[in-house]
Amino acid sequence: MRTAWQRLVASLRPAPDDSGLVEHAERMTLREVVVRFWPRLRPLRWWLLLGALLLAVGSAVQVLEILLFQQVVDRVLVPADWGPLVYLALLYIGLNVFSAIVDGCDDILSTWITQRFLVRLRRDVFEHVMALPLHVLERRRLGDTMSRLTSDVAAVESFMIGNLTSGVANLMSLTAYLIGLFYLQWQLALISLVVVPVFWFVATRFARFVKEVSRERRRRAGSLSSVAEENLANGVLVQTYGREGDALAKYTRENQAIAGAEMASARIRAVFLPVVDLAELLGVLLVIGFGTWALATDRLTLGGLLAFLALLAQCYSPIRSLSDLIPSLYSASAGVERIVELLDEPVPGDRPDAVDLAAVAPARRGALSLEAVTARYPGAARDALRGVDLHVAPGETVAVVGPSGAGKSTLARLLTRHLEPTEGVVRVDGVDVAAATATSVRESVTIVLQEQLLLDASVHDNIAFSRPDADRVDVVAAARAADVHDFVSRLPEGYDTRVGQRGRTFSGGQRQRLALARGLLRDSPVLVLDEPTSGLDADASVALMTPLLEAARERTVLLVTHDPAVAALADRVLTLRDGLLVEGGAEAPDRPEEEVLA
Repeated sequence: MRTAWQRLVASLRPAPDDSGLVEHAERMTLREVVVRFWPRLRPLRWWLLLGALLLAVGSAVQVLEILLFQQVVDRVLVPADWGPLVYLALLYIGLNVFSAIVDGCDDILSTWITQRFLVRLRRDVFEHVMALPLHVLERRRLGDTMSRLTSDVAAVESFMIGNLTSGVANLMSLTAYLIGLFYLQWQLALISLVVVPVFWFVATRFARFVKEVSRERRRRAGSLSSVAEENLANGVLVQTYGREGDALAKYTRENQAIAGAEMASARIRAVFLPVVDLAELLGVLLVIGFGTWALATDRLTLGGLLAFLALLAQCYSPIRSLSDLIPSLYSASAGVERIVELLDEPVPGDRPDAVDLAAVAPARRGALSLEAVTARYPGAARDALRGVDLHVAPGETVAVVGPSGAGKSTLARLLTRHLEPTEGVVRVDGVDVAAATATSVRESVTIVLQEQLLLDASVHDNIAFSRPDADRVDVVAAARAADVHDFVSRLPEGYDTRVGQRGRTFSGGQRQRLALARGLLRDSPVLVLDEPTSGLDADASVALMTPLLEAARERTVLLVTHDPAVAALADRVLTLRDGLLVEGGAEAPDRPEEEVLA
């Protein structure tokens, strides 16, 4: 059997999948998991104690009900005497009502504790993910991250509350039942415990197999979500190039991998559960054999023997649950590891003495300065920018051109602290952005991204996303400046028209203009436009950018572009090539180069 199980575990080791995702989670011991997440549970410890007390009371009531059954047999059934039945029945009813109240309170309390823990944990994990640097988010598959935020967060709750609470409850129940067993007949009680080591041995032997299966199942579930999300999000692309078959093949492979993990889990259960059942049956047979001897020698009454067997049946349930606890903990820990791996991604933070950029530079003139700046993405083989010196005067419009991978987008990310320089200083209005809060820096520097990101909301809400307190007048003014007002006015519901998922009901140019309107509404002293005319011809580009730059004439504008017509509208043109900045150079030819993004 050992060799067979080793082959099973070997077959479940992580294999390359279609998601391109690499698991970095370290395998954690059960103690490490508890130490890691106990601080989150600590504020609820007194409520957990109250829940444990309710569980203890519930277990005690169950024992009393079984002991009361002994009285019914010995005082009512054996002598056929109706007299004691009335008050015994009233005791039964009273215990039943009291047990229902205790169980109800315990259920409400345990649900409240679970949801309070989950709400906080979900919020903290989501907040952490949203604070991760852009290059980290871009490296991760969205579907896998979604899987971690949902099912894997639930695994943490299952480990820290569900399984541990279940363990405490079963220990209390077992203690209460054992007290009842020893009260009835201590020799039989000792005999009934012979099978306990068998339960424990079987559980510990199977636990590591369960963890391997659970880890693979969760990994594949994340990959399945990633494949589904990617292909659904790019459905137009998939259909346009006739790649539906490939998409289905990838989805099927991940689906079959999950099915394989589930089948492995079923094979483990097929061996584990019968062994446990056999051990339980042997224990009952031993008790019946020695119980017959105790009954024949007047060491135990018939009612006592029946009550003992009833208690024993109840007693094996928590023993079985406790033996299942270790595999269950290992199963949950597979999801916990994925959450820990996500939470261990470092989040850039503000310095303790970070200042508000608007407070120390109240004029907000928009002066930009990069002094000997070198930047490299984590894990990249080379620098994205090398020794860049750049000074942009307030109100100046500067175009940055260069081939793909030259570092143009990196330059924009440095200005908003989405990336920290490895060397040099980046200043906005004379203030080192590293010494300012990230929020205040991003309020002063607005980037309109090349990718046209729109929400499934109204046109008004999409434009006002950059400034939620803006009124309709300000939104319309920004739309006019971006040359999108006439188009919006012709929509069925005007500015209240929903744009649909990612704005796919609009053309690329219309989406681009809405994104530009959103950036203008922000009213930041620095405006960075990343390929603002992508997808537009030369005439349309000039027609869009001329009024746009006029509307932004009091701001500092950085144009990241490949379009010579757009670059010609700038006061100055800079060229980036291989991470080096050439002042006043002509646009370099657009040739494919290795991307420097990690």
